Amino acid sequence: MGTKIKKQKYHQVSFMPWADFKDELQIGPVLFWSFTNADTKIKNQSLLKHLTRYFSSYVDHQGKAVDTIVVCSYKKNNFRCLSKKEYSDLRDAVNMLTFCAIAPTVKNAVCANNRSMGPSSSEVFQLITQNFIPGNNHIAVRAGNLLSGGWEMGEVTFPKPWSTGGFFKSPNEELMSGFNKMFENNVSVEVRERIFRSLEWFRLSHVQNEDVSFLSKIVMMATAFEILLQVPNVPNKKGWIAEKLDEQVKCSEFIKLTRTDNKGKKHRCSKLYWWAWDFYNLRNSIVHGEHIEPKLQRYHVSDKKWINYHIVADLVFLECVKRELFNMGCIGDNARDCAKKWDESFPDEKDESATQLLAEWFLGIKDVYRAMGWLRKNKKYSTKR
Repeated sequence: MGTKIKKQKYHQVSFMPWADFKDELQIGPVLFWSFTNADTKIKNQSLLKHLTRYFSSYVDHQGKAVDTIVVCSYKKNNFRCLSKKEYSDLRDAVNMLTFCAIAPTVKNAVCANNRSMGPSSSEVFQLITQNFIPGNNHIAVRAGNLLSGGWEMGEVTFPKPWSTGGFFKSPNEELMSGFNKMFENNVSVEVRERIFRSLEWFRLSHVQNEDVSFLSKIVMMATAFEILLQVPNVPNKKGWIAEKLDEQVKCSEFIKLTRTDNKGKKHRCSKLYWWAWDFYNLRNSIVHGEHIEPKLQRYHVSDKKWINYHIVADLVFLECVKRELFNMGCIGDNARDCAKKWDESFPDEKDESATQLLAEWFLGIKDVYRAMGWLRKNKKYSTKR
């Protein structure tokens, strides 16, 4: 009888080759860690040697091996092949990480009126998954549904895309903590799925390669809002969305403007409401194939000529996600503690809006509204923590 040939076991590694952060970060079951720390993370020397050689194929614009690789481990660094559910969790965690890095940076740039602080592109957080057998030099490269095999390590390189530019800052810790609690808390699958799917559209709208136009990004961000807000199939979607956003992120200090509709009826609503109305109007014009003048893509803020509708969408979307996390008890513990102490100190003056008012202080929500010129100027105080 012939000797049985032992079937070789495949391993799997998921990683972001261009992310370049050195501190460990965790979202739910996924741990993000820099491969520069591989000596302390990988005890199996054959695995370490193989991955070190494989990752040397990822190079910068000068052709030199990068040291920016971040490994995405699911619970443990055992490099086993993930199930579909586990890989879905991994993808969701990357979408959340991308949002936590990009959206707060947009906010900082607008509040500082400094367009040079524009955020990194979502390509910085490109996720790649590779199956391998330690010691086997053969690799196959997957791009979407296309698989190119027959390659060996050392024959090919993977250059850093030019679209991975922008101002990179560490992901916002408060948001990261909030998303972590979403995994830990008793949050329904439906709510998690809705938020996670909206974040995927957010990530897609922040690619910087030239294959995706600005107008397509507007449609993607509008889709992110529709998912997050659970927009029903109603005739007047733009009116529904504008009212929903005005209600969800309302503020007593909002400036209100009056517009007259085509029937001569006057409507007095906040600047946020009218931004949402115009934003969805722009989205409708795009999907219906209408000609869009470049000037219609800009959102006019007196001291910020560089602001466009996509940037404002980032800001409003960030506030909506913060409100979702706050209402689920995933962020804003300080605000709730202060509201509780207030109620205990003044039991005869309990006000359900106290928690929301304190949230505006602790979460820095009004900073955006003030930077956009949406607030009345009669009250002068800082919301900075």
